[in-house]
Amino acid sequence: MEFGNISEIVTALAAIVTALSVVIAAQQFNLSRKNAAAENARLKKQAAIDAARIYIENKRPETDLMLQFVNNACHINSRIIQDIEKFHTPALPVALLEDVRGCVEFYDRKAVGELGQEAGMITGLSPKHIIQLRWLMIDYLNTLEAVLMFWWQGTANKTLLEEEFSFLRSNADSARPVRHLVESFGEANFPAISAFLKSGVRKTAPEPDAD
Repeated sequence: MEFGNISEIVTALAAIVTALSVVIAAQQFNLSRKNAAAENARLKKQAAIDAARIYIENKRPETDLMLQFVNNACHINSRIIQDIEKFHTPALPVALLEDVRGCVEFYDRKAVGELGQEAGMITGLSPKHIIQLRWLMIDYLNTLEAVLMFWWQGTANKTLLEEEFSFLRSNADSARPVRHLVESFGEANFPAISAFLKSGVRKTAPEPDAD
């Protein structure tokens, strides 16, 4: 065999090896990308679950009573929550008496006895009660903001969170208190909640893996 032929064969084999190396490297790269995407999807699912858990674990009986108070107050007078946000003591109709008592007694049972009624209005309402009510509102909004920050920043599976918190975007009474609180306390103070409420509901949500 001539030397030139051997050289050509070696060159051809080297080219084949190089080509195979490129193909194998490309396959490994694609596999790595798929594994990374799968891991990213898994982490986002877990983040959505963790976010929902934060919301559930921070939900207390007095929180529900506060939301009930806000909902009932919205129907009566839209300025009531704005007054509380500014630490003003609003004149409250007796229709809200049980709601106020329910919120206050979790922190000071003796204070419940201070509340009464006269001429259709609640009596005995003090700045202390307003501070307690306001704290419940702020605490709830801060928890919800922390949870929806996962959605806003895209660090959790958006579809799962949108399913879990779809009630916030509905027209039901369960959504009204949150919208009213955000409006009263300022949308700029709760950007994640505001963005979630404004983004609307997806008509055809993709499968959870999409995020």
